[in-house]
Amino acid sequence: MKDYFTHPRLLVAALWLVIIYIVGYLLYIAQSLIIPFVLAVFLWYLVNTLAGIFGRVRVAGWSPPRWVQYLFSGATLLLAVNLVINIITSSVGELVQAAPTYQANLNRMLEQLQARYDFVEIPAASQLLNELNFGSLLRGLAASFGNLIGNVGLIAVYMLFLFLEQRYIASKITAVSGNKAALQRIRTVFSQIDHDVRTYVGIKTFVSALTSVAAWIIMSLVGLDFAAFWALLIFVLNFIPNIGSLIATSLPSLLALVQFDTLTPFLVIVLGVGAIQMLVGNVLEPNLMGKSLNVSPLVIILSLVIWGVLWGIPGMFLCVPITVVVMIILNNFDNTRWLALLLSQDGRLKDRA
Repeated sequence: MKDYFTHPRLLVAALWLVIIYIVGYLLYIAQSLIIPFVLAVFLWYLVNTLAGIFGRVRVAGWSPPRWVQYLFSGATLLLAVNLVINIITSSVGELVQAAPTYQANLNRMLEQLQARYDFVEIPAASQLLNELNFGSLLRGLAASFGNLIGNVGLIAVYMLFLFLEQRYIASKITAVSGNKAALQRIRTVFSQIDHDVRTYVGIKTFVSALTSVAAWIIMSLVGLDFAAFWALLIFVLNFIPNIGSLIATSLPSLLALVQFDTLTPFLVIVLGVGAIQMLVGNVLEPNLMGKSLNVSPLVIILSLVIWGVLWGIPGMFLCVPITVVVMIILNNFDNTRWLALLLSQDGRLKDRA
């Protein structure tokens, strides 16, 4: 029995469990500082990616200098953020004002349903509405958005220092590597991470935008209130694997249920937006993504749950890029390559650096 508890493999496994627990606990308690930093890294990466795209632009053989590339990139990002903020702030305020109307409609629907089918065992509609208060829910949404806006200053500070630091990253990597072989290996790992993350973000952005525009057309034709806001929400939520598209379809459908007097608009939005989500998510996106990421669907679900518990909604957005980065790093070390194989979809990985 004593030899069993002192077995090297068992001790190593126990040590790793302790390390994972400590790291997870630190990630959880320090999320107010870490999440803005992770978002800053994402935005920093996005600005550099956009700058690279502008750098490939040629006008009569002339390409913009580096500082102009970053200027255009930053301006594009600021315009996009400003557009998003304007849509959200105006829509949330109007939603809060319209909440009593929606609640009255829901009250009438429940009372009609109760009178028609004589559900004597369910609570009265008024009692149900005391539990479901649209105004409180929407004010909570506005408060959550306010907390995000409050972190903008911290994110901006992180981004500033990342841009100041990036000019020295290459020299630091060269100094740490010690030899050309190690330097080449580090560069290859970073190149793989950059390629896979850029592929995921690019394809996901394209299919989410396509889904959002198609859903906006359907919701606008039906006459759903705040169609632009729901289209933006669909675009954002589609970055959350699996459950994001379900939530993105459910929310505007529920609004249609309480906005209109008939079920037709509700059915049109449920079936129309749902069909778009299924076609894009199950046909178009897999064909575009192919085997570029090669992450097991089960691993994505587990990653979604773990990072959702640790960091909430931001963790759900970041779970796939984090998993991709972890897989690439694990694949490049002999002692951890078996873990990367378990995380993969088909047990086949890219060549190591």
